[in-house]
Amino acid sequence: MKLGIIGLGAIAPYFLDAIERDPGLSLAAVCDLDGKKLAPWRERGLAGFTSHRKLLDAGLVDGVIITLPNDLHSDVACAAMERGVAVCCEKPLAITAADAQRVIETSHRTGSVLFTAFHRRYNRHLLDLAARLPADRTRIAQVVHRYHENIEEHTGGDLWYLDVSRCGGGCVIDNGPNALDAVRHLLGDLRLTDAAIGDVRAGTEFCAELDLVSADGVPARVELDWALPTGEIKDIVVELRDGTVLTADLLDGHDAFKSSLAHEYSGILDGFKAAIAEGRDHRDPGPDLVALVEDAYRVARRKETRLRTSAKHESVAKVVKLLFHALDDRGMTLSPWASRCVRAGEVHELLTTTDRPSSEGDRIDHVGFLGFAEFQSATVVERGDEVWLGGRRIGTVAGFDECHFPNHYNILIDVPALCTASDVNLRIGSEVNFKEASR
Repeated sequence: MKLGIIGLGAIAPYFLDAIERDPGLSLAAVCDLDGKKLAPWRERGLAGFTSHRKLLDAGLVDGVIITLPNDLHSDVACAAMERGVAVCCEKPLAITAADAQRVIETSHRTGSVLFTAFHRRYNRHLLDLAARLPADRTRIAQVVHRYHENIEEHTGGDLWYLDVSRCGGGCVIDNGPNALDAVRHLLGDLRLTDAAIGDVRAGTEFCAELDLVSADGVPARVELDWALPTGEIKDIVVELRDGTVLTADLLDGHDAFKSSLAHEYSGILDGFKAAIAEGRDHRDPGPDLVALVEDAYRVARRKETRLRTSAKHESVAKVVKLLFHALDDRGMTLSPWASRCVRAGEVHELLTTTDRPSSEGDRIDHVGFLGFAEFQSATVVERGDEVWLGGRRIGTVAGFDECHFPNHYNILIDVPALCTASDVNLRIGSEVNFKEASR
């Protein structure tokens, strides 16, 4: 089979090496906008193009491998399939589910094979782990897949990875498809249940946590990180309901940087050939993974918080009046507000509670009174804020009671056991710190 490669960036060398090792394949053409990257191939007598359309129109190839920036995948894949050329496209198949659907419809209409390349599914340690899992997947308690690296060590100078308009995001759309596909390979179809992103730089997230569940009800978590100081962590832990723990380190035995990719990219090409042999019977999972990634962004980007991203400064309130009593019938009511703006110099009352109020209108009876404190600078106090006294965390803000407003708020603090000013050794002038909840 004669292949062409469209895009000679950081990923192309792994495909080129795999083609060279496969006696059933030959490289017939290469394409890149950068003529300097084409020069060495032209010197070897290979056809080189700066336009993918000219490569496709030349009739030199049976299939193409697309290793372009993510925003170009769908258009180039469709152009190839319209000409009857089989397509192997680097993940993700597209940036949006709508574009992925357009590509799959083009494949169905033209009869051209579409194959999305997920290299981790061919990792020998992943395959060994899959073979060790019980046939009854309901015996699995949970799966956790860590996919951590330093993105700057992996781009090969391709800056589009850090351009949200070209990549589509950050680690969720770059590493996410491989990690999600690996878990899907173990558990079957997945549905997203929650997602969080963080460490966002110019719109590009450097970390994420994705929670999923399989059709059998098995929970799974995918942890993505682009910001390791150096090196990689690519492992999967499977916990069975009987307490057995099965693990796979996808990099075990591959000590050189990216050395695991050699057998994985050979696996991609074997999979591509098998898909071509199947023809119209081949079902590409690429659109399913694009939909999962899109769901993850939809959920995560609507959240107010971002992982590993500080959203406000720590605030300090100084105690101006102490209170020493506790009640079990106070009858306060949780206000609907999750946060309150506080001006510098405002004085509010601090109370501890063990009632765990969580919804508007919840009654709070069990309270311990700490006292009144003056905020030293303007801030926003929010549910979940950590409350610290003298370097000791005593609890978190549960919310507010407004029975004395507008004179002051009652700031309710969730604590393990009720405490008053004397229990925590408060003094006039003691500092109470309100810190953003850490994750």
